[in-house]
Amino acid sequence: MREKITADIHDRNRSLGLVALWWIETFCVHGPGDVQGQQVDLDDEFAGFIMDVYALDSTGRRLYDSSFISRAKGRAKSELAGFITLFEAMGPARFDRFAKEGDTYIRDGFTYQYAAGEPMGKLVIAPIIRCLATEEGQAGNTYDNIYFNLSEGPLSNGLPRDAAGLTRIFLPGGGEIIPSTASNSAKDGGKETFVVFDETHLYTTRELKRMYDTVRRNLAKRKAAEPWSLETSTMYLPGEKSVAEDTHDLAKMITEGKVKRQRLLFDHREADAGIDLTDEAAVRAGIVEAYGPFSEVMDVDRILSEFYDPRNDAQDSRRYYFNQPTSSKDSWVSAPEWAATYASKTIAKGEEITLGFDGSRKRNRGITDATALVGCRVSDGHLFEIKVWEQPDRRPRWGRLGSPHHRC
Repeated sequence: MREKITADIHDRNRSLGLVALWWIETFCVHGPGDVQGQQVDLDDEFAGFIMDVYALDSTGRRLYDSSFISRAKGRAKSELAGFITLFEAMGPARFDRFAKEGDTYIRDGFTYQYAAGEPMGKLVIAPIIRCLATEEGQAGNTYDNIYFNLSEGPLSNGLPRDAAGLTRIFLPGGGEIIPSTASNSAKDGGKETFVVFDETHLYTTRELKRMYDTVRRNLAKRKAAEPWSLETSTMYLPGEKSVAEDTHDLAKMITEGKVKRQRLLFDHREADAGIDLTDEAAVRAGIVEAYGPFSEVMDVDRILSEFYDPRNDAQDSRRYYFNQPTSSKDSWVSAPEWAATYASKTIAKGEEITLGFDGSRKRNRGITDATALVGCRVSDGHLFEIKVWEQPDRRPRWGRLGSPHHRC
């Protein structure tokens, strides 16, 4: 299941994403890992996301000030954020004008041919780009990809030897890319043109949430640069009140019409909620659904084995590989299980159930109490009410007059 929330149904032909895709696949390479140094070939899903984040209105203004992408663990979200960062730093990432027949963009001997009427891009002047990490001494996966490209990849050609560093990258023509943590995110004046908030399901502490709020507010300072932010996440743990959970809540409020003027692009994908983990075929299908086209290059058999490894908590596997919101391992029932069983269902004769009883005790004047009997179907945890007895008005001695309390 893929959920996407956009400002409007926009025309993907009116987007700088066309030139962005060409630029990334022409000049970027994969960062550290099994395919490092290899040319980038974005799948249709990620290509569509780039088309969406660079969508424009009829005047050429960006449609979205912030974007959010939520995918299962290992989907290369941080690497995608790194490619977008490189385009923001060195590519034609802001609207210039609508192209005329024959207009081109040329870099390092490569030429992009604009179609007539297509949005043309221009460089951001002195871009300030910040990549947020969660811990001191950790640059983050996004910055690792950027650093590799600017020290080992084609984009390193022509850069001074010391331009790309582990703590800061100086860009040709002015500007810089900075990895930041909660302790230093507000030290450099707050004039960012683009920010990556990576793995925001981990932004749970007061310091990280304050960092997020401070940097996000700073984005309004450079009007001409049209600053924006990209947030990446795997599914959050419900109740931790992470930044990712807050963004999901905002998306829900937007769909319900409870907030106005929100320029958020929200793109989330997860497996169906009702998957039975004892059904191996259904679990495999859920993995494929959660990873989308990327499942073709994933080791699905290996992920499947993680689900059935008794050392792993089933709820963690659902959260990481199905990208579903799940409760902590000590919860009685998980969030997807609750969602799957919440709807009214008929209990068939002969089905095995357990009973939950809450008896009434207090019968003092002015105090209302009740007795409840609730059933739970053993096969799937479906809850249903059997009977609830409430104290009648002005009957403080109801327990002595044949009430359920008296009989039980």
